Amino acid sequence: MTEPTRRKTLPRYQRDRTAFPKFTLRERDREIVRLVFEHRFLDTELIWHLVKKDGDSAEACRTGRDGKARPVSYGFGRKALYKRLQALYHTGYLDRRFPADQPIGRGYDGPRAIYGIGPKSVAILSEVVEASPQEIRRVVESNKVGDPFMRHALEIARLRVILELACRGSQDKVRLIFWEQGPILQDWVYGLDEDDQEHEFSVYPDAFFGIEVKGRGKAQYFLELDRGTMPIAASGNRSDIRKKVFGYYYYRQAKQHSKRYRYRRLPDGAITGLHVKTNDATRHDFSDSILEPIKFFRVLFVAPGSSTVGRSAEGRLANIIGAFPSLGKRFASSQLFWFASPDEFSLERPETIFAHQWLTPNPEHGRKSIIE
Repeated sequence: MTEPTRRKTLPRYQRDRTAFPKFTLRERDREIVRLVFEHRFLDTELIWHLVKKDGDSAEACRTGRDGKARPVSYGFGRKALYKRLQALYHTGYLDRRFPADQPIGRGYDGPRAIYGIGPKSVAILSEVVEASPQEIRRVVESNKVGDPFMRHALEIARLRVILELACRGSQDKVRLIFWEQGPILQDWVYGLDEDDQEHEFSVYPDAFFGIEVKGRGKAQYFLELDRGTMPIAASGNRSDIRKKVFGYYYYRQAKQHSKRYRYRRLPDGAITGLHVKTNDATRHDFSDSILEPIKFFRVLFVAPGSSTVGRSAEGRLANIIGAFPSLGKRFASSQLFWFASPDEFSLERPETIFAHQWLTPNPEHGRKSIIE
């Protein structure tokens, strides 16, 4: 039973641990908890798109002979999801935040909640994910980040959800082999800066993922999701887009990705996930006989602006692409870096992420697709 003990308005910003004394964790609840853990942060809309099934009704209704509107289907709808999320929050399985930058008040709906893992989820997650209870507790503690970081993490999650939904709907044509993000991806590489001075560049993508396209093979992508806050070029040792570009260029040139990242293979030869070589011997400890080096990657820059087919890029996206010729000939015609606007990808039409939406620094190369 998940109904509160009495009819009352539950607090929005703090838990009422007495509200659901007879709460029973269901299989769908376990799925929601796992999804939130894997994606770091999810809002209600993203959770809905991940958990809904073909028979679930979102809001569709039909008017009966008595004039009353009733749901076409009594499957798991949005209202049912809201109730489960409310119960999971107040019982401690999920954390809940309301970003301060969301508009509220007259003319707006209530602020959309963003969910992270709650302290009570540690026990059930340690049974179903490749993480120790200590690692899961660290994730719970890290939910106390500021709004800018949380919003950025949510935007990364949105792109991942779109990719996962697109793979689901591809009729087994495209498979997401792995998605990795977090501090484990941070690395460094040496190379020459624009003044031909040796410099250590940071390589720290927002995410790294690999897909397998039936009949075509595998492709790997580092993801940079730009929010428009980092300068394209900055003086001194300040972080900027230019230094990111140099870092990825030398990272591939030195083939450090092949030394650090490898596919895991099952005994039957099937690829099942990613092995990351780190100083922590307990993480992904596998024999070299079942590992395959990753030989190639591209970098996907997703930045604010417009890249509508038939028109040149606009806004921040155009500014980043336009900076490439100033970095030298090797960058002006590079196909290592692809660019798109987040507005080109839709949760309602997730297949858009596979479309020919991606630009390169050289307009003569045409638009690219991550599955071709």
